[in-house]
Amino acid sequence: MRKFIKITALIAALSLLLISCASADEVFDVEFEQMSEGLDLGGVEIVYEVGLDPSIWDSPTCLGYELDTHLGDLASARLKKVQSDLNCKVKINYTNNFTSCRAFVACSASGAFLCDVISGISDMWRGPASSGMLVGLSELENYIDFRNEEKWGNRNILEVIYYDSDLYGIVPMLWPEVSVSYSGITVVNEDIISAIGASDPRDLLENGEWTWENFRDCLERYYLIEGNDVKHYALTCSTHTLGAMYLLSNGFRMSVKKSNGELSPGLMTNEALAAMDEALAIYNGPLAVTLDTQGSAVDRLIYGTTVLGCVSSDNVIGINGKISKEMTNFGLVSWPTGPNVVPGYAAGFHANIDRCIVFSRASHYPESTAAVISAIYEPFDEYPTFNDIMELMSRSYFFDPRDSKVYYDMYTNSQFAYFFTSAGPLYASLGEWVLSRKSPAEYIESIENQLKERMIDSVAHSQNAISAIWGE
Repeated sequence: MRKFIKITALIAALSLLLISCASADEVFDVEFEQMSEGLDLGGVEIVYEVGLDPSIWDSPTCLGYELDTHLGDLASARLKKVQSDLNCKVKINYTNNFTSCRAFVACSASGAFLCDVISGISDMWRGPASSGMLVGLSELENYIDFRNEEKWGNRNILEVIYYDSDLYGIVPMLWPEVSVSYSGITVVNEDIISAIGASDPRDLLENGEWTWENFRDCLERYYLIEGNDVKHYALTCSTHTLGAMYLLSNGFRMSVKKSNGELSPGLMTNEALAAMDEALAIYNGPLAVTLDTQGSAVDRLIYGTTVLGCVSSDNVIGINGKISKEMTNFGLVSWPTGPNVVPGYAAGFHANIDRCIVFSRASHYPESTAAVISAIYEPFDEYPTFNDIMELMSRSYFFDPRDSKVYYDMYTNSQFAYFFTSAGPLYASLGEWVLSRKSPAEYIESIENQLKERMIDSVAHSQNAISAIWGE
């Protein structure tokens, strides 16, 4: 689990990086009237730091796409076109996600310049936003339409990067592959389903029958033991994810607003209690033998030793997508639904969004930068809408259009997991309570004060900003 960055510690640890950062020059402002007449940026150079996962950051890419691929070619062409159309130069530095943010914080803390714009893991930017190192999007709204949630991210997806009165980061939602990052999607080994003649969960989902009750039957049906050897488990899923997905599948929200406007932890609701009861009944009851909570869901799916595996979206497609690269027949489903939501309800969760773009307060040219980023991340002509992207995904990665729908439904309805910390009861509150050996009521009572504190020191900051931006 990636830890939240503490700004003061980073500044001390990374002070040596300051010598490599150039001083900031005066700001060049774009006149808004120029926008409608076609923008000429006069040859200005925009420096864009693109933070990538450590496993791929030094690989040949263009804005996160592998070179010499269809999407890589489209990204390369777009980058050239923007520089030509706007009369500007975009200097891109590809870096490791973690070191890029540390360098940015160190330079920003000293008032020095590292870049005009930077992308990276979303939870890294909460500290810089609160410390004034980032430009709020409301300051740049004449140059980038950040309220366009289809293009730049639904407010629930960006919740981590809303702070007090503004939004500080965006995600290029209409760029296939690179924009998606969440956890909780269930992969189905369709070869095993066919071999045992069992109901395909995709059919159950489509028919409104993919429910907790029917899930119990599926767990029993999918599990196969021969002698003392388990031939395949019904489900491979970590205990944390098991608990989280049961909560989310019954309409759980991380926080709820009471009639007096006060925020209350979502764990203290009837929907959450019902989900906790069901998860504990599965985990501690006779169906527990059908679960594997220790193995790698990705590996078990690939090697045919589990029917269902709950994984992260980047395990499915993209540069690290072993599922699509190594499985010849798989399907996708959301978690089966509880009684407090409509059948087919889908939700995932995320602690981070991988390609969160933020604008530096030390930028030479903040308005120009916003205009350039807006132009770069316009939808590709071939894939102007989500429907077009889903069709591309079905053609390129999935075996059934229903898989694309599930993949994106879970993402667009995913929730930021405020309670992800490296250890302790707040981490447990989203799923590790499964191991607590306490009843739901006892468990909630044991961490109630800490949950309420988190409402104040974290959740309220985001919710206040969302209300300020959207007037809610």
